[in-house]
Amino acid sequence: MVIAQRYLAICFILFSVLVSDCNKDKKTNCDNSFCSQEFRYITILIRHSSDSSAFVLTDFKVLRVSDNKDITINNNILNQNPGYYPLVSDDEIVMLRNTNVEIEFQGYVDNALIIGKRFVVTADCCHVILVSGESMFYI
Repeated sequence: MVIAQRYLAICFILFSVLVSDCNKDKKTNCDNSFCSQEFRYITILIRHSSDSSAFVLTDFKVLRVSDNKDITINNNILNQNPGYYPLVSDDEIVMLRNTNVEIEFQGYVDNALIIGKRFVVTADCCHVILVSGESMFYI
């Protein structure tokens, strides 16, 4: 009987310590995170449906849906690969960390909207993550 009471007391103390250590607001403390040195982008690929060649847009935008804020990344880095368009990069980690953010990609040819797709993105302590949405489309 005494052993069972001690066992219960130890379990209660351990449970209390574990629960009290939980972060109630679900915010991740990234101060001690070890991240790789790579810089990540989330990109989409757009291809022609007829021959699967790269579909080249004349312009594109990425908007945060909640407030319609333009968060478009300059495409200079990725323009060597036709058909690839950036949605977000590790530059947006602070905006994306600990929350799912809905964004909309809008692709244009000669000022005419050709494609509009929505995605959900987030970030951990180190890199951006695609939560939902297809990364390749045919037009």
